[in-house]
Amino acid sequence: MRTPLHVALIGSSSLHRKRSRDAFQAIGLSDGQPKVLAHLLREEGLLQRELATLCMVEPATMTVLLRKMAADELIWKESVRVQGKRAYRVYLTDKGRSQGKKAWQIVEKLEDDSFRGFSEEEKDQLVSLLLRVFENLRDMK
Repeated sequence: MRTPLHVALIGSSSLHRKRSRDAFQAIGLSDGQPKVLAHLLREEGLLQRELATLCMVEPATMTVLLRKMAADELIWKESVRVQGKRAYRVYLTDKGRSQGKKAWQIVEKLEDDSFRGFSEEEKDQLVSLLLRVFENLRDMK
């Protein structure tokens, strides 16, 4: 009998989340912060609402998260006008850039550990299949 999808997903996700959370906490980052740092390392000056979309969180959640990150001196925000409305562009501080690089090293190590014994083809296939599951569930009405 095949292991149910939910068992495989929940087990893998729980362990992955625990290992990453423990490692991120060890460098002083809370939940949500590593994702924001990763997106800003790729592209600084994103609008706050763009970050919320990229991180798949509600705008209000992003507001709280960025307020804490600003207090921790990881980011700074610039007030701008977008289509006549006030918005904020978000940038990394030097400390934020440094923490983002450390977080990325954690992600890479966890990925190496997760994919131990996998061929490149198997890695690509697994990620592709999981993305299909994600898209199927996201598109459900």
